[in-house]
Amino acid sequence: MSHKINRYDFFSRILHWGIAAVIIYVMIVGYSLHFMTDMRIFTFFSVTNMSLALVITPLMAVRFAWRFFRPSVPYGEMLKGHEKGLVHLLHEIFYLLIFMVLISGFLMLESGFSIFGNIDFPRPVANLEVNRFFFVVHRYSCIALSVMIVLHVTAVIKHHCLSRKAILQRML
Repeated sequence: MSHKINRYDFFSRILHWGIAAVIIYVMIVGYSLHFMTDMRIFTFFSVTNMSLALVITPLMAVRFAWRFFRPSVPYGEMLKGHEKGLVHLLHEIFYLLIFMVLISGFLMLESGFSIFGNIDFPRPVANLEVNRFFFVVHRYSCIALSVMIVLHVTAVIKHHCLSRKAILQRML
């Protein structure tokens, strides 16, 4: 008996939505840090952001690896030829940008921090020039990731609402 898979497995969906929620939160708060003048509030949100990023980094690695083991979910008639190739390329760029943001975020640290206020996390690289370089990498990769998120959400809305394709159902 052939069983047609039309949506991702539960584990993939949990990873997708959980990581997406944290990334969106962290990016909004990260940009908002530039406007926070109270040092206590700034420190709280900065440490929370770094702590959340530290938690989702291994989860993102699991998510990346899991895609090679989970059952494939074909697009069927939703996407044709070159569209499938473009979607695969964009997803690879998405993964790359997420890892660039996460890794550069840690490598830019000029001092350690306390994970959720409890466990000390030391500064990974004790070289100010290297930290500043990765700050620039972090800034531009965050901008690129923001653009990619907007494109991703726009494409899902377009396919779901305008084209009436069940693309969103694959991840619900």
